[in-house]
Amino acid sequence: MTNETQPQASAIDALSDPFSVVLTSCNRFTLLRETVASLLAHLDEKPEAFIVIEDSGLEEVRTALAPLEPALGKPFEIIINAEQLGQMRAIDKAYRHVRTPLVFHCEDDWEFFRTGFLRESRRVLAARPDVSMVGLRPRSEFNPRVRETAEISLDDGHGAPFGYLPFDPRKHPEYFSYSFNPGLRRLADFKRFQPVARLGKEEDVSYYFKRAGFRMANLAEPAVRHLGDGAHVDDPDSKKKAKTLPQRLSRSIQKRIKRVRRLFEQGPV
Repeated sequence: MTNETQPQASAIDALSDPFSVVLTSCNRFTLLRETVASLLAHLDEKPEAFIVIEDSGLEEVRTALAPLEPALGKPFEIIINAEQLGQMRAIDKAYRHVRTPLVFHCEDDWEFFRTGFLRESRRVLAARPDVSMVGLRPRSEFNPRVRETAEISLDDGHGAPFGYLPFDPRKHPEYFSYSFNPGLRRLADFKRFQPVARLGKEEDVSYYFKRAGFRMANLAEPAVRHLGDGAHVDDPDSKKKAKTLPQRLSRSIQKRIKRVRRLFEQGPV
């Protein structure tokens, strides 16, 4: 990371400002219902808005979500893309509809299993302006490079301590500074880099957050598990999977060259 632009304390109040949910979906309606139902059952408070962007163009998303509106207490804000945009352009489009200082980002293939994570995530963002988002995954699912991250303790505001893990972005040229995994984040931080589709994919977005001085954090006590294994949806903006050995070798070499170049571009933390 460079020292040119270090994150500064935001004017928002992470402890009390309202938040919106932004959820990206693409024709996986069974998983979508499970994800949304478990999220609504375990949120500490209701979001000001729950925005779902459906990238398949299918109106069935409305039918899938309709039974969950009583639990939300208001209608979902559903955006159905007429053509498939892919993950990054869909995210850019959805975030243009966000009107709150905080965003809880999610995808359509997660299961939430405990409460308290929103309150804890607020405390982390309030304490750490350099944290771009607060993840909820179990330590066993971390990248091995950050799996042994030391836990830091905070008070949840009710006299109960909890732990969080601030990832070291020096562990990888691109990773550990941003992710679209489920987690709370500040809209203002995201808007600094919008539109993110111009940056590339998720690892490229993380790289630019890294250059700006950000890191990810994760709650020590997990709150979510992944459901989407075996139900992958192709992204139209992603390169087609390499099939032959020469193709795989070429792509691997290109990726390594890019990461080595970025490693030397980072500069001191």
